[in-house]
Amino acid sequence: MKSWIRIILVVFVLIGGTISFGYWSTNQLNQAFDNLSAAYLASTYSVYPSLKQDVGLASTSPEISGEIATSTDLGLASTSPEISGTVATTTPPEFSFTFPQNNTQVYIGCTYPISWESSTTINSLETALIDSGTRETMGPITSGLPREKVIETDSQNLKWKVGIVWPGGYYIKVSKINGIEAELRSKVFQINKMSENISTSEKEIICKGSGGLL
Repeated sequence: MKSWIRIILVVFVLIGGTISFGYWSTNQLNQAFDNLSAAYLASTYSVYPSLKQDVGLASTSPEISGEIATSTDLGLASTSPEISGTVATTTPPEFSFTFPQNNTQVYIGCTYPISWESSTTINSLETALIDSGTRETMGPITSGLPREKVIETDSQNLKWKVGIVWPGGYYIKVSKINGIEAELRSKVFQINKMSENISTSEKEIICKGSGGLL
C-alpha cells in the first residue's frame, strides 16, 4: 500500500516538474520573441527617416518642372516678335482704284492708265478683267490686261489697251499685290465698241474724251 502511495507521489512530482518546465520554457520563448520584435522595430525606425527624406526630395520636383516650364515660356515669348513680324509681312497694303477717272465709259482699242491709291509702293500686281454680269474671267489675250505686271516705281500705274471683248459691264479684280494674296476690285465700268467707219482722228478724240489715248 505504501509503495503505491510513493509511486503516485513520484508521478505527481514528475507531472508538476514537467508543467513548471513547460511554463518556464514558454516565458523564455515569449521574451525572445519580444526582443526580436523590438530589434526589428528599431531597425525599421532608423530606415524611415531616410525614406522620408527621399520622399521630401521627390516632392520638390514640381518646383523644378515649374522652373523648366518657366524658362520654356520665356523662350516662346522671346520668339513671339518674330512670329508676329512674319504675320505682318503677309498683310496686303491698303489699296483702292481711282480708275476710271473721268467716267465709267471706256472703248475697245484705247489705252488707259489704270491708277490707284496705296499705302505703299506697288511693285507688282496680279489682275484680271471680269464680266460683271456672268463673273467670267477674260483671259489676258482677249482683254489686253496682263495677268501679272511689274509696275515701274516712277509711274505707279498700269497701262491697259482694251482688248476685243463683248461690249458690256466689267470690273478689274486684283488677286495679288507685291506677291501677297489680296481680294480687291474696281468699280464697274462700261466697255464700248467704236464704229469702224470713223477716222483715226475721230477715234483719238473718243479715246481722249474717255480719259485714254489711241
